[in-house]
Amino acid sequence: MTPAELFLPETPRVWTIPPGANFLGALAKTLAEATGLKDNPAALADALIYVPNRRSARALALALYEVGGARPILPPDIRALGDLETEEPPSGAEEALTDLGPPLPAAQRLGALAQLVMAFYDEREIALPPASALAAARELGRLLDSAALSQEHVDWSGLGTLVEDDDLATHWQDSVRFLEIVTKAWPDWLRASGATEPFARRRIVAEAIGLTLKTNPPKGPFVIAGSTGATPASRALMAAACDLPQGLVVLPGLDKDTSAQAWASIEVAPDHPQHALAGTLSDLGLVPAEVPVWPGALEEDAPAARRRLVHESLTPASETADWLARLKELSGPQSEADFATRALEGLTLIEAEDDAHEALLAALALREALETDGQTAALVTPDATIARQVAAILKRWGIDAPPSGGVPLMRTRAGALVALALDWACDTGHPVALASLLKHEFLGTNEEALAAFEIGFLRGPRRWGDIQSLQAYIPQKTEEMRGKPYGEIASETRDLALGLVAPLADIAGTHGGMFADPDRGADGPEAVTALTALVNRLAGDETRVWTGSEGAAASRLLEAVAAFTAELGPMMPDMFVEIVSTLAASVTVEAAGAAHPRLAIWGPLEARLQQADRIVLAGLNETVWPAQPAPDAFLPRRFRIALGLTAPEARLGLAAHDFAQLATAPNVLMLYAARRDDAPAVASRWVLRLRTLAEGALGKAGAQAALSPPAEADPRLWAEAVRADRQTADPTFSKPEPCPPVEARPDKLSVTRIDTLQRDPYTIYAGSILRLSPLEALDAPLDARPRGTAIHAALEDFEGLPPDKQTADVLHRALMDHLRGAGSPDHMVEAESAVLAKTAAQYVDWWAARQSERVAVWPEEKGRLELMIEGRAFTLTGIADSIEKMADGTYTIIDFKTGDGKTRKQIEAGFEQQLPLLAVIASEGELTDAPRGAVGGFGYVSVRYNFQGKMTSKGKEDAEALAEAARSILTELIAAYRQPDAKYLSVPRVQLMSTYAGDFDRLARRAEWAGDTSDG
Repeated sequence: MTPAELFLPETPRVWTIPPGANFLGALAKTLAEATGLKDNPAALADALIYVPNRRSARALALALYEVGGARPILPPDIRALGDLETEEPPSGAEEALTDLGPPLPAAQRLGALAQLVMAFYDEREIALPPASALAAARELGRLLDSAALSQEHVDWSGLGTLVEDDDLATHWQDSVRFLEIVTKAWPDWLRASGATEPFARRRIVAEAIGLTLKTNPPKGPFVIAGSTGATPASRALMAAACDLPQGLVVLPGLDKDTSAQAWASIEVAPDHPQHALAGTLSDLGLVPAEVPVWPGALEEDAPAARRRLVHESLTPASETADWLARLKELSGPQSEADFATRALEGLTLIEAEDDAHEALLAALALREALETDGQTAALVTPDATIARQVAAILKRWGIDAPPSGGVPLMRTRAGALVALALDWACDTGHPVALASLLKHEFLGTNEEALAAFEIGFLRGPRRWGDIQSLQAYIPQKTEEMRGKPYGEIASETRDLALGLVAPLADIAGTHGGMFADPDRGADGPEAVTALTALVNRLAGDETRVWTGSEGAAASRLLEAVAAFTAELGPMMPDMFVEIVSTLAASVTVEAAGAAHPRLAIWGPLEARLQQADRIVLAGLNETVWPAQPAPDAFLPRRFRIALGLTAPEARLGLAAHDFAQLATAPNVLMLYAARRDDAPAVASRWVLRLRTLAEGALGKAGAQAALSPPAEADPRLWAEAVRADRQTADPTFSKPEPCPPVEARPDKLSVTRIDTLQRDPYTIYAGSILRLSPLEALDAPLDARPRGTAIHAALEDFEGLPPDKQTADVLHRALMDHLRGAGSPDHMVEAESAVLAKTAAQYVDWWAARQSERVAVWPEEKGRLELMIEGRAFTLTGIADSIEKMADGTYTIIDFKTGDGKTRKQIEAGFEQQLPLLAVIASEGELTDAPRGAVGGFGYVSVRYNFQGKMTSKGKEDAEALAEAARSILTELIAAYRQPDAKYLSVPRVQLMSTYAGDFDRLARRAEWAGDTSDG
């Protein structure tokens, strides 16, 4: 048949374009020839064409322009099937829609359902968390969508009967009662609000359009192209098209080779790729043999072989028992090997090491296509992460090819500012929220000032509340750190920090609204208004936030939040944050700028009807492509079928059809990962089945060769070259062995650093030679070091009190106050109040028992000792938690611990020298307040729930012997590190290290050379 005969009365109304063909190109070419578009630019001006989505609508318009001679034409009205309820209907359809309510916005619908869910539980006096109400509302929305998209009418009235007829668990009976929200409450709400369910409205609109077309046929062609008829709306339009003089239906990828027996089984197999088409043909009263191939879309022999092999690979598992016989049948007169060889021409299958490797392979395949003039390439994947990774890799190579699915709103500048402002408003003093907000480019924060503020004041345990108390804390900490050997804060840093905080404190006071008081509820629209005002004030210029595609999307998000929350009444800030986050998760922003002229990154839906010279299919792993059908939270599968709901597996069938359309292109690269998300992954069932068929025809080795890329075009080799280029000359990581000049090595160390020098010399190298210091985390938990400092400070204060104040209650309060001051949250301090009270009482008992033996006490006593070692001076420093002068004139040195004290065995082994070395300083060196004197004993006091205080040394002679041994170890150790060839190794004696990681383990790259799996 020629294109000129396309609209004759006896010409078929339903056609198909085979997989692998250029669908839109063939459609445009034949329509242009049939209507004489080249000679008459207005030939299609009266035509109305429906295609699956807006992307295919734009692509069809471009194809018609090109086949029309690349000159101006009057284009047809091209509409997306998904936009039935928003596009202008054909003339005369308005009357049929007069009584139809407006479409219900998605956010308002979700909010109304959540309100009904909460009302259901309120009637039963059950407190339902907001998150649970939102989750239940989303599940109910999916159930309503499923009902509206089912081809059969869903009769909810039979639900109760189904439960009564089955011996079901109480859970399902409760579900039926809960589903009265859908069967009764929701229809009542729709009637009261005058709105219509979105998908139900689409079906009504399609039926109204079909009715209008019957009574008032259009002047030009009416074409439904590229749809499988999976929705009631699309089938209604197809039925209308078949009754029109110039109506046409062009189906994508109908398998005309299927036998009548197999076709019957497909109609009841929802996960089959032809299932939707089978239902469509059944409704139209046709069988595959009656559907001709679209004129101009005839395929070559090789694509036909590929199509047959791919379709067979997508057959459901229940139909694959006789696959060897089926393979022979597909091969026809030629051998199975010849058939498979032709089918696999142009098809490559590669297993990537992991998802990162997969993204690199995909990017390289796209990049290589640009080496050939005019060649186009497209990546198709349902995995948004892979799509973004590939786009980022291409960007590094100077190629801008953003994913067509868009960028998540919260990854844009406008969306990020909305989210950051909301997080900060809920806790204006939170270090992470504050630092993140200040780093946003719309605030224009000076980077030097921000770095100084963050390092000087925000890191470590939080010791303030809101932004105003942080403002007061900045000068307080500056004074606390004055004169400290480490961490002293310059006045310039203080002023920079105050300059950043003061404007935010003013903004928080003006625009805090509902966020300033976490115990106060607010209506959602009120909260949206407050948030909008806050964002505007933070940005300083609202035109920067709300303009452009990302600004418009952020504005729509807040409108949706207002619509959603309007139905929920007052809410707490945490619930508002959760709602904003949940609604924002589904909002994407189209990438700014023009698309790449030759490269594209599509999702499977966006790739429908699209064409490229090279197709790269990535993410072909189970649970990714295809994704597993979501379980129904309320109904068993047999209930869904009995009620007329679409089977969950139908989505698998549609995904399989999309895959078949793409996999039959002339040049296809398929990728899947052996590991995904750092866990073993399984190849897609489609990939496994395709490989099984290939091995059945060619043998394992032959199939491997046929599916592998040629050596000269293997992306894996290119990836190895890229990785090698990124690596250093020696990719292996060896143990660091720094050997600095002797004159650069430290001439002064504290007693605790002497122990560190023995355990982890690299830490001394990094800290004392390179002058590095580890950064504390933002909002860090109160770990052992600041907690110990706080307890030491409380004990020091206690020692300085007059005798009548030295009570357990006073010490208890001091411990709590100092822990709060160190950054421990109030609720944590209150939670351990009883433990602290017991600890204080035990300490006071121990302390009181020693009063008769003590003559004087010097808390936090500093000391130093000058030594000559290897001809150079060395200074040993130390701070004793407490030095007590006893009645016999000797000193007792006490070290307070919040954990276990060190054992005598550790001291004798030479690796815990803190107290013996402090004894050396006390007897030979200089102390700040106490005179030099002999040490009669030293020991540890564990200030904790299981209080323990005991001396480690056994009398004066023992203390002197341990001190002398420590002095000898010190001299030998420093002498050893003054040798030119001495190296500062990273943890040379790992068995002596504590369980936690060292501060400089990452700098030493222990994970690479020591097989260390710790996060340090």
